[in-house]
Amino acid sequence: MKKAILAVLLLVAAAVNAQEPSRVENEFFSLTLPAGFTAFASQQQTVKGADGADIATTNWVSKAPTGEAAVVTVSKMSGKILDPEKLMASTRDSLLKSLNAKLENEQKIEGAMPATVLTFKSESASPAFLTSRLVVNNDKLVQLLYVGRSEEQRSGAAATQLFESFKIVE
Repeated sequence: MKKAILAVLLLVAAAVNAQEPSRVENEFFSLTLPAGFTAFASQQQTVKGADGADIATTNWVSKAPTGEAAVVTVSKMSGKILDPEKLMASTRDSLLKSLNAKLENEQKIEGAMPATVLTFKSESASPAFLTSRLVVNNDKLVQLLYVGRSEEQRSGAAATQLFESFKIVE
């Protein structure tokens, strides 16, 4: 009986710890994952750009039991990004097309690095409500993408925490 109670207490403690917000910091960005979101899983790939140069891309993905997800993508180009607005516009268009989504709002962000925030909704049978921040930092395009299952989630505390805590490492 004591072992069963101890096991239950350990499971409860683990569940409580899993619900805690967690700070993520690496050489590219930092942010706080909201309570309930899993630790990031990452994947790397290299593709050829339009100019034939390699683009090294890393994706970090975190999911929540509520159906929400956070994705950070860092694409490192072969040299300094000379036209950040053009790159962000083409990324926006590709993102909307690949997700069959409709842009609801686009807002430029003032600051040292060119940035924009996109709000959009997928047009699929199971719609997703998304917000994306695109930031150009020298030779990198960094994107924070939040995926929610409702407008309420997209404007809720978890999404707000992600975007307010998101910082680019210069």
